[in-house]
Amino acid sequence: MKTLGIRSRILIAVLGPAILVAVLVTGLLVIGQMQQAEAEQHRRLAAVARQLAALAEYNLFVGNNEALGKLIEVAKREPDVIAAAFLDTQGRVLASTLPADRLPPPAEVFAGFEAPGMRTAVEHWHALPIRATRLAESDLYASITNIDAPPLGQLLLKVSTKSLRDETLAYALKAGAVSAFTLFFAILIAIAFSRGLIRTLTDIGRVVEGIGRGQHDLRVEPRGHDELAKLAAGINAMAAAVGQTQEQLADRIIEATATLRHERDEADHAARARSRFFAAASHDLRQPAQALGLFVARLQRDNVSPDLQPQLSQLAQTVGNLQALLGTLLDYSRLDGQVLRVVPQPVQARQAIGQVVASFAEAAAARQLDLRTRLNDCWLLTDPALLHRILINLIGNAVKHTRSGGVLVTCRRGAKQARIEVWDTGPGIPPEARETIFDELVQLENPERDAEKGLGLGLAIVRKSANLLGHPLSLCSRVGQGSRFALTLPLTAPISHATATEEKSGHDQQRILLVGPACPEIEEIAALLAGWQFGVERSADTAAADIRIARADTPHLIILDLPEGATGVAHALAWLNRIAAESGHDLPALIVSSGPVPALGEQPGQAARLLLTRPFRPARLRALIGRLLTQPEDLPD
Repeated sequence: MKTLGIRSRILIAVLGPAILVAVLVTGLLVIGQMQQAEAEQHRRLAAVARQLAALAEYNLFVGNNEALGKLIEVAKREPDVIAAAFLDTQGRVLASTLPADRLPPPAEVFAGFEAPGMRTAVEHWHALPIRATRLAESDLYASITNIDAPPLGQLLLKVSTKSLRDETLAYALKAGAVSAFTLFFAILIAIAFSRGLIRTLTDIGRVVEGIGRGQHDLRVEPRGHDELAKLAAGINAMAAAVGQTQEQLADRIIEATATLRHERDEADHAARARSRFFAAASHDLRQPAQALGLFVARLQRDNVSPDLQPQLSQLAQTVGNLQALLGTLLDYSRLDGQVLRVVPQPVQARQAIGQVVASFAEAAAARQLDLRTRLNDCWLLTDPALLHRILINLIGNAVKHTRSGGVLVTCRRGAKQARIEVWDTGPGIPPEARETIFDELVQLENPERDAEKGLGLGLAIVRKSANLLGHPLSLCSRVGQGSRFALTLPLTAPISHATATEEKSGHDQQRILLVGPACPEIEEIAALLAGWQFGVERSADTAAADIRIARADTPHLIILDLPEGATGVAHALAWLNRIAAESGHDLPALIVSSGPVPALGEQPGQAARLLLTRPFRPARLRALIGRLLTQPEDLPD
């Protein structure tokens, strides 16, 4: 329903009572006029009837019908009289202006001469009895009476109220015309008086609506000095105050935004500085930790005194824990500092998952856990280094926190996606902790913050890596029964590799070219390679390696240990590409880095090139060398 406007409401408020009053007054006047006209007609017709009755008394008595006929003609000439008739006491017609058969039956005749009112028919009959007149014998001046006299006959008069109704209708029309004319002038007066009110209210509405849209310069034009003018002045004052307040709020918002932006920039700068600090600290600590690990590994190979074996084993375990903590800090600092470059490439699921599962086989057997896999052979589109880091943390946590039962790693293939799931029969994760476990430094089973149990960054690294890759990560757990972590990855087409080289049966025929400046870390790597019965050739830099490759036989593997971090890795890749183009031999290579570097890209048909970051364990180095020498596929580091 459409809402009425201000003008319509004012007109209804003003004219509604006026119309009601006009209708009531006009109705009362018309009714009064009708009653007065009806009474006037009644008196006149009653007088005519009495006169006719008095004149017809003698003629009825003597039977002079001719004189009665003349009286009838005289009665018919009276206004509102249509017909008349004289009847005797037996109801016989003595004189009539109408034929006898057109006279009404007694039931349709009103007895006496009382007006029937406006609710009856327009034409109706009245009957007036005619009686003999008596005079008082004792008083000649007494009034004439004929109430008790015997009837001589009766007078019938047919009267019409048409003229009365016509007169009443004319009066009603005149009263209606006067009322309509009066209401018309009332409307004009109401419109004239409401124009200023409506204009002021319209301006007030426009200003209020403008304030809602932010237009604070609109004002109401003041008119007069009445209450509306005061209201308009109040609205103008309110608009000015709102505008001033909005300006102040805008200035405060700008100031607060600038402050928040400055604080955000400072927080981002602090976060980047913290990440750089962790990366630098990890880099500075990795060097002695790596050297210490290599020295301990060398001591374990040497024949030391049996009395020192327990201390040496404890030292090796401590150094391993230190290297693991430094590796975790390095991974988190690289993710938090956003220095990683994601390079999605095809990865074979069975190989990538099997590599990580194999590295935990010994730890699972030591805890008497059943470590199993159920892998669907498919190719995944992901960054191999980040996927390797995710799997290391998920499977490592499952093995570490499961006391009995086992760990199951599956890869389920769908139409366009595959899902890697890690199931365990551990203690489970309560519902209130299923979000907080992905936060930094959260360990449900390490309230005492024992450093040997880790730093609580594993799942934080998993979530940051999954978000960086765009792979959805989900968790389902039941307390006392176990947990399931699921990672969803897109499928891709498999890549074709060169024909596999024949696997060498021994290391005595395999030569490794070690490229890097003389330092304790390089010396320890060379000592480890020699201890593993590899033929080791040394070059201080890539220029010296060019000369050696040109003069000697092509090596089976190249290990580059360059100290420049990401710059050194880029230089090593460029050098490997150049050697492959010039010599026609695309050699497998292992690049050892001392700082945060992005993942290596892969080119179809290219020899395997793996990245190994410090700190690392000698077993990790030997495993990567074995894969590079025996398998043509490019594996994630």
